[in-house]
Amino acid sequence: MKIVRQRTQRMAFTLVELLVVIAIIGVLVSLLLPAVQAARETARSTQCMNNMKQVGLALHNYHGAHHYIPTTTTGPDKSDGGCGSGFYSWLAMILPFVEQETLYDQIDFSQPLADHCNYNVSSDYLNYSIGPNHPNAQAAKTMIGTYLCPSDPASVLQYHDDGETLAPGSYAGNVGWPKLAFWPGNDESPLEKQNGVFGLLNPSSPDGWQVPQIRFRDITDGLSNTAAVAERKISSVSVVSSPWGGSYVAGNTDVNMQSFCGSSHRARSLEKWIPYCGSVTHGDPAYIEKHGHAWISGWTFAANTYMHAMPIGDRNCHIYGGEGIGSNLVTPGSHHVGGIHVLMADGSVNFQSESIDMQTWWAMGSRNGGEIATNVE
Repeated sequence: MKIVRQRTQRMAFTLVELLVVIAIIGVLVSLLLPAVQAARETARSTQCMNNMKQVGLALHNYHGAHHYIPTTTTGPDKSDGGCGSGFYSWLAMILPFVEQETLYDQIDFSQPLADHCNYNVSSDYLNYSIGPNHPNAQAAKTMIGTYLCPSDPASVLQYHDDGETLAPGSYAGNVGWPKLAFWPGNDESPLEKQNGVFGLLNPSSPDGWQVPQIRFRDITDGLSNTAAVAERKISSVSVVSSPWGGSYVAGNTDVNMQSFCGSSHRARSLEKWIPYCGSVTHGDPAYIEKHGHAWISGWTFAANTYMHAMPIGDRNCHIYGGEGIGSNLVTPGSHHVGGIHVLMADGSVNFQSESIDMQTWWAMGSRNGGEIATNVE
């Protein structure tokens, strides 16, 4: 009898084969993951740039309607009962021009934005706090996609221990150089008024340093040469309470999310501002904890304005007692690799490297000084 042997068909991988397949998949993932992450960041960066273009278009439409660029702050010049003033930002004023007219109409601009008469908060934030019962509290926590860079992980609702819920913003308006600064070698002309694109204004203190309204025709250095808006990181700092009272920013904090207080408010050349700001050691969490946390607020702690003083991505500084006269040096920064997007006054958006020549950076911040801004990318 003939015996027929049937070959047994193998239905599975051996352990060695399976391990080889897993290893190959791991190698492919390790090769492809950076490319996927880079593609996602490119998409986020592109969206960030497009948002800034929308802001630029809104500024031009606002100028067309009002014949001037919005000022840094708007609001009642004082509040009854000593409840503090508190002001609304330029971002609040351009709402109708970023397809947010309904939200704009819901804001009662006659109400001081500060709320510390009926709201028990730290004295550091008396002119900044927007309590949950404030008439404009709902508007203050309304997220606006156009005002956010998706590359910033902090572009989400900000909740504070004092009960505030605030909608953040990624973009800050250029107010120029620090007061009393001057171009290197030009010590005879220290800056008496801000020279940026947005008029620095405090409605409750009509002092001589203020610049109430700026028109495009006032930007004599050229709209394409002058920065209007730049990215600024939304603060995500950890504030630590000290054993002896007070608080400080955790030591491992990103340098661009730290602010230091100096006391020397005097004329100095732009290139001397960098070592001066770098030398002061008094960290001030009140000036950094809420950077970018409220697009609606015109108060200095909200940092909806910035200055062309420090290198991109460097630390922030302010002069004690001089914050209201243009000595809060907010420094632009971003979560992109190597630089930030900058909206120029003509509406174009450029990517500026962190290694940009400082004289070019300073010149971009001045609207009418006649400085030459070379290497604008």
